[in-house]
Amino acid sequence: MWFIVRPIKRWMESITATATEINEQCDLSASGAVTKTLRVPITAAPDGTEQDSGVDLPLKSVVLGYYVDVTAAEVTGATKTMDIGLLSTEVGGDADGFGVGIDCSAVGIQKPTLLNTGQTLGALLAVDESGGGVLVPEGHVCNGTAVSVSYTAGSVGDWVEFRGDIYFVLLEAA
Repeated sequence: MWFIVRPIKRWMESITATATEINEQCDLSASGAVTKTLRVPITAAPDGTEQDSGVDLPLKSVVLGYYVDVTAAEVTGATKTMDIGLLSTEVGGDADGFGVGIDCSAVGIQKPTLLNTGQTLGALLAVDESGGGVLVPEGHVCNGTAVSVSYTAGSVGDWVEFRGDIYFVLLEAA
């Protein structure tokens, strides 16, 4: 265990910040808001119906974006894409509100896009800026309604291999 503790101890000794400065960065009431990354693990293959991840977004937060880390690519499924959103059985829920058709056929980081040839950023994270169909990114405010993260495999009953994590980047207010 010393091989882990000693480098951490040396690193901690090299920090020049005061206790007050560290506490201000960690205390929401002092800093007002904190940027966080929230991990949503997917450790079993989705069955093609909307799945409640068991992870809730914090109240009084703004989702700035997300990405999917595919650690085991889906090979068997007829449709190798996934939708990501908020549980549709909750008030204000939208099962594909964050992402529509995120590709899960290759290992690596997958991000949503507003590219007109393959838009995958969901309606909760985009807005029509001029009324002419030109979408731009916009954060989603978690204001006390739907907060349960959900995901849905692109085809029913044939997803076998997929494993990964969804990472949300958000701003949490005090």
